[in-house]
Amino acid sequence: MPTLTSLMQLLKAIFELEKTLKDNDINALNSSSETLLHVAAANGHLTIMEYLISKGAKTDAKDEKGRTPLHRAAENGHGDAVKVLLRCGAYMYSLDTAGKTPFHLAAQKTHSHILKTLLTEEARSYRNQCNFLHMVALNDESSLANTILKAGISTDGKDERQTALSYAVSQGSENTAKVLLEAGASVDSNAAEKAFNSNHPSIFKILLEYSKDLSSDIMESALFRAVQKNLHGIVAALIDRGKAESAEVLIEKGANFGIRTPASDTALHLAVQAGAASIANLLLRKGMEINLTNQADETPLHVAALHNKGALVGLLVNAGAKINAATKEFVTPLHIASQRGNADVTQQLLYHKANVNVKDKQSKSPLHFAAERGDQMMVEVLLNANADPNSQDKEKKIPLHNAAVRGHLSIMKVLLAKKGRFGAKDMDGCTPMHYATIKGNTEIVKILLTSGKNKNIDDRNIWRKTALHIAAEYGHSNLINLLLSYGAGINALDSSKDTPLHCACKAGHFNAAKSLVNWSQGEKANLLAANSLKKTPLQVAEFSNTENQAQIVTLLKKK
Repeated sequence: MPTLTSLMQLLKAIFELEKTLKDNDINALNSSSETLLHVAAANGHLTIMEYLISKGAKTDAKDEKGRTPLHRAAENGHGDAVKVLLRCGAYMYSLDTAGKTPFHLAAQKTHSHILKTLLTEEARSYRNQCNFLHMVALNDESSLANTILKAGISTDGKDERQTALSYAVSQGSENTAKVLLEAGASVDSNAAEKAFNSNHPSIFKILLEYSKDLSSDIMESALFRAVQKNLHGIVAALIDRGKAESAEVLIEKGANFGIRTPASDTALHLAVQAGAASIANLLLRKGMEINLTNQADETPLHVAALHNKGALVGLLVNAGAKINAATKEFVTPLHIASQRGNADVTQQLLYHKANVNVKDKQSKSPLHFAAERGDQMMVEVLLNANADPNSQDKEKKIPLHNAAVRGHLSIMKVLLAKKGRFGAKDMDGCTPMHYATIKGNTEIVKILLTSGKNKNIDDRNIWRKTALHIAAEYGHSNLINLLLSYGAGINALDSSKDTPLHCACKAGHFNAAKSLVNWSQGEKANLLAANSLKKTPLQVAEFSNTENQAQIVTLLKKK
C-alpha cells in the first residue's frame, strides 16, 4: 500500500505535470524522440500513464528506435503498464526499426508474465488468429514458436487466409516448421502446395518426416509434384525407405503408382518429361508399367521424344518400351522427334531400331515432317538410316512436295541427291515444281529443271495446268522468263483451253502478261487463241475487273 507521503508526492507530480502541459504539446518529443508516455511506460508509472492517455497522449508514438510505449513497458517487464496500454488500445504487433514487436523484446528479457499477457490479449482480441505465431514462423524463430505453443496457442490458427505452417513452408523456415509439426500442426493442401512452389525443396521432406498425419490426397499429389520438379530426394523419400516415411506408409495412406494427372500422365510420364533419369529408374525398379499411355495415347517413350530427352531413350527401351508404339493417329516416337527437330532422340531411336519409314494416319513418314520443317540435319539423319525419299502420304505427296511448298532449297538438294522423284505427282497431279512455282521460288524451280533435264517442264496437274500457267496466274514474271528460257510451252492449254496469257489477263498481272507478250525467242504467245468460252486473251482482259485491266488491254491492243 502506498504511504501518505508517496501519495502526496504523486499528487504533486501530477499537479506539476498538468501545469507544464498547459503550455506544451502532450506528445512533444525529447532529444531521443520519446514522448512523456514513453518515459512513464519505461518506468512503469501507471497513474501518470493513465493521466497522460486521458489527456490525449498517443499510445502508438514511436521513438528513434521505432519503439512504442508498449515496447518500452514490455522490455522492462512492467506487466501492469503493459495491461494499461493494451486496455487503452495500444497495437501489440507494432514493429520497431529492427523488426521486433513488444512480444520479441519481452522474450529477449525472458519476461514470461509479459508474454502470457500479450498472448492472452491476442486470443481475446484477435479470435485465435495467432499473429505472433505467424510472425515467428516467417522469421524462423523456432524457440519463440516453442514458447507460444507452450502457452496453449493453437497450431492451426489462421490470419486472413494462412496457418503459421504455411508461412514457415513458404519461407523455408525449417526449424519452426519442425516445432509446429511436432506440436501437431495439420499439413493442409495449401501448405503442401507452398512446399513445392518454394525455393526450399528440403521443406517437403520435413513435412513428410515430422507430420503426425498426411492425407492420401496430399501424399499422391506430392509424388507427382516431386517427379515434375525432378526432386529425386523427395521421390525417394516417398517411395523408398529413408529418413522420411517409408513406402509402407505411402500404401497405407492410399498413394499408389496407379494415380494419374488429369491428362492421365503417370509418374513415369512426368519423370521422363522432367529428364529425371534417376527417378524414372527408381519407378521402373519399383515395378511401374513401362508402356502405359496417357490421354493422348502417348507412352513415356513418346514423351521422351516430345521433350528431347535422348538420355532416357535407352533406359526406357531396355526396360521394355515399345520402340514403335503408336497413338490412335498412328504417331510413333520417331514421328514426334522428327516433327520437333529433336535430333538427339531421333538418333537414339534409330540406334534402337525404330522403323524409319513408319507412317501415321495421314501416311506421313518421319521424313515428311523433317522436310516440311526444313531441318537439313534431321533429313540427312533419316536418309542415312534408309528413309524412303519417295514415300507417299495420303495426298500422294512425297517429301520433295513438302520441301517445295515451304521453300526449303537445301532440303530439295539433299532429297534430289538421294533420288527423290522430281516429277512425282500428288493427288491433284501437282509436281514439286508446281508448288515451287506457286511460291515464286526461282532457285527451287531452277534446281528441279536442272535435275529433270527439262523433260518435266510441261507436266500438267489435274486441271491440265503447267508450271507456266501457274506462274502467270500468280504473277511471277521472273519465273515466266525462266520457264520460257528452259523451253516451257508458251501456248499450252489447260482444261479450260486457257493459255498462260489468258491466266495472266484473268488475274490482272500486267508484268506477267508483258513477259509473255514480249517473249521472242522461239514460239510466241498466240494473241488470238480462243479458250473454251471462245474468248481471246484481250477479251478476257476487257471483262476482268482488276487493278491493271486498262494497262493490260492497252498492251494487247498495241500488239
